[in-house]
Amino acid sequence: MAQVPDQALAYLKPGDDYAIGGLLVHVNRVLVHYRRVLVALVDGGYAPVEPLDSPSDWSEAAVRAKAGLDAAERDEELRLMRAEHAAVVAAARSISDDDWIRKTAVTYEVGAEPFPSSPDDILMWLRDHYREHVDQCPELVAEWARAAG
Repeated sequence: MAQVPDQALAYLKPGDDYAIGGLLVHVNRVLVHYRRVLVALVDGGYAPVEPLDSPSDWSEAAVRAKAGLDAAERDEELRLMRAEHAAVVAAARSISDDDWIRKTAVTYEVGAEPFPSSPDDILMWLRDHYREHVDQCPELVAEWARAAG
């Protein structure tokens, strides 16, 4: 993302939900969400977890992700990503071997059913989510370059 041309950060491919720069906003929203869940599991002694995000957290991120970013906003989102990533790593390092695959009922959204989740599950979901967008970013930059002529 640091290498994406500034002019491409607001590019929104027709039909997509995230502008190129908006991918950072989206990834960070997911990173904050799962960091909160992971910390709640560990700090709460693996008691059931109630929703930790408000619906407005997601809707505000969706609006920002669709709008894209400017260069200064990208720098701030990259800083946030580094900090959130470090917080996830710190939480993961605090997990005992016995608790790594321990499932806990986690309610991810208000009104949803609890979903059995372990720290291992959460980190797998985060890893898969990163990889999905790592592949998507250069594809979108190439699409922007073609559209820009």
